[in-house]
Amino acid sequence: MNIRRFVAPDMREVLAAVRAELGADAVMLSTRKVPDGVEVIAAIDYDENLWQAQQQRAVPAPPTASAAPAASAASPPPAVATTTLSIAMRAAADDDVVESGADDLDEFERAAAAIRSAALQRATLAAATQSAARDLAAQQTAAKAAAARPAISGVASATAEPASAGVADEIKDLRRLLETQLASLAWNDLNRDAPVRARLLREMAKLGVDASLAAKLASEIPSDLGSQEALRALVRRFGDALPLVQDDITDRGGVFAFVGPTGVGKTTTIAKIAARFVLRHGVDALGLVSTDTYRIGARQQLSNYARILRAPLHVAETSEELRRILDGFQSKKLVLIDTAGMSQRDVRLANQFATLRVEGHRVQPVLVLSAGADRGCLAEALRVFQSANPESLVITKLDEAAALGGVLSLAIRVGLPISYLSDGQRVPEDLHLAAPKRFWLMHNAVKLTQGTPPLDEHELAAHFGEMELTTHA
Repeated sequence: MNIRRFVAPDMREVLAAVRAELGADAVMLSTRKVPDGVEVIAAIDYDENLWQAQQQRAVPAPPTASAAPAASAASPPPAVATTTLSIAMRAAADDDVVESGADDLDEFERAAAAIRSAALQRATLAAATQSAARDLAAQQTAAKAAAARPAISGVASATAEPASAGVADEIKDLRRLLETQLASLAWNDLNRDAPVRARLLREMAKLGVDASLAAKLASEIPSDLGSQEALRALVRRFGDALPLVQDDITDRGGVFAFVGPTGVGKTTTIAKIAARFVLRHGVDALGLVSTDTYRIGARQQLSNYARILRAPLHVAETSEELRRILDGFQSKKLVLIDTAGMSQRDVRLANQFATLRVEGHRVQPVLVLSAGADRGCLAEALRVFQSANPESLVITKLDEAAALGGVLSLAIRVGLPISYLSDGQRVPEDLHLAAPKRFWLMHNAVKLTQGTPPLDEHELAAHFGEMELTTHA
């Protein structure tokens, strides 16, 4: 049995050190606070009988009855959490036991780093958390009782609350550690038992696809396919899942308001669509409107495009002004409305959305998002701008994106059909209808991942391990 002592400023760092030195199968034997931070005694190839025998030899004679309450009040809380972690880690391991039979020292369980079942893991985690919570409650009760005895525990009353807070923080750290370890075990099991499916999930993660969508798509691929064939089938399935607008709004006509965060290219997109429309139907059937009264120079940019196209441009600051403009555009086949680009956290967005609600006219919002934004920003923008009830999506800046899976995942998840794709600044050449570009889009998404370094296995375990536990629970 290899026993090591670790000291670090906080629990998170000491747990990371244990994992780095001894691996995921290490057992935490005890924890306590020391002047330098937190001390953890951990072991690998753990022999419980030998450890208990050593502890019994090291334990001093029990204190007298008069000193017992004070000792109870001053006992370090982390020991409770240590027991919980040891039980949880042993219960999460497989029950395949190897016994040498040579002597008592070798008669112990050597747990294989595998999960017997997701149900057992979930039960273990829940039991560990509940046990730790009960122990924390007992610690707090003991601390309060000690505080009621001024002659014995005057110092304990002053430190009870900080100690309780420290125990709670350690329990949270231990819970996170347990969840991480269980997810890592589940991911390792998947790599061993279903290597093709694990590779599919890796490729989806490289594309930037949302973890839940990646798992769903991978589960739909037949398990008897080879690695390359399965990957091609997965990419096709991903492309088939994309919701795409089948017609061109320049042919369909109507009133369209383009909304989205600042800097995504709404004005340039409107200029591209307007130029396409003028080439087909003439400038007399086109109307341009700007509701952007916030940004300096924003109206001037659209005005320059309108002047080049010789199209009328009107400005509306209120819903009533917009209604009057649209009344005058009754004869126009296509009306494009440019809205202010605002952060998804801007409180003025509600006023922008209210301006687009015009009595007597059907204004169709179109959401514009940049493929170059990270997945978190895209998700937040989609959540906020869904208040405008967008009917379709335009994806811009494909030429600047490092991965396309994030924005495409969002479109699939919410069922928002993609109408146009933009991959440059040229007007109108760099605007494409999305429907005919389905497999071109998939080809570019895969091409962006070529030559990229492998993803970190810990990140993959965090993304997909917990999902595997939930799926099989």
